[in-house]
Amino acid sequence: MIRIRLLSCSCVLLVFLLVFSFPAALLAQEAVSAAPTGDEILKKSDDRLIPEQCTYALLMETIKSKGKSKVNAFMGYKKGSNRNVLIVKKPKRVAGSVHLKKDDVIWSYYTTNHRLTKVAYQAVFMGTLLNYGDILATELSTDYNVVGVEDTGGKYTLTLTPKKEKGGYGKITLIVDKKTFLPEKRSYYAVSGVLMKECVFTSIKYKKGKLVFMEMDFLEPMKKRKTTVRFTNIKIKKDIPEKYYNENFIKFLGGE
Repeated sequence: MIRIRLLSCSCVLLVFLLVFSFPAALLAQEAVSAAPTGDEILKKSDDRLIPEQCTYALLMETIKSKGKSKVNAFMGYKKGSNRNVLIVKKPKRVAGSVHLKKDDVIWSYYTTNHRLTKVAYQAVFMGTLLNYGDILATELSTDYNVVGVEDTGGKYTLTLTPKKEKGGYGKITLIVDKKTFLPEKRSYYAVSGVLMKECVFTSIKYKKGKLVFMEMDFLEPMKKRKTTVRFTNIKIKKDIPEKYYNENFIKFLGGE
């Protein structure tokens, strides 16, 4: 009789453990599966920035090592992740020049020589600390894969490398706020592993859920140079003509 009672108690205890431990295990499994992947984090971060189709004003101020500054100003038209065109407003001597990213090709047309040329992704952009790819390829998820994710409490640190047959840096590390998915800092590395520059997001402002202002500081390590980039007057625009992204038409965008 005692043996039967002990057996019954053991069965009850086993059932109790199965019933109450299974939901906890299931919840834990769901929590793990709900964690976003690195590529999902990167895409969400991209989506929080420049709208997919919009016009915008762009100002770039570069402070050189001797304290002198240079200002470049542009009008931009973005259409999806592979169409972006910039019309130069300042400096005056090259006003009307145009820079275009169309798919994986970057074009420049300068009013000084009236020539259309292809430009490398890594070419220096108009005497600033940026490359053409930095300013025309606004969505990192288009050109990079996430190869590493570190969860440091309130932040994600992503390690990016270029997709096959895509131009870009050897590696980028990106720090993203875990709650808002807003980027905070990017570090750009050469293929050799040398740190080339850093980008710190100093201000990102929204109005009614839409980006209205963004400021970034690009810094060069070991040198007293900085380029501050400001996106302003950002407006959603669905009817940007496709001809704006035709390399044979862009010279007319500047008024020629």
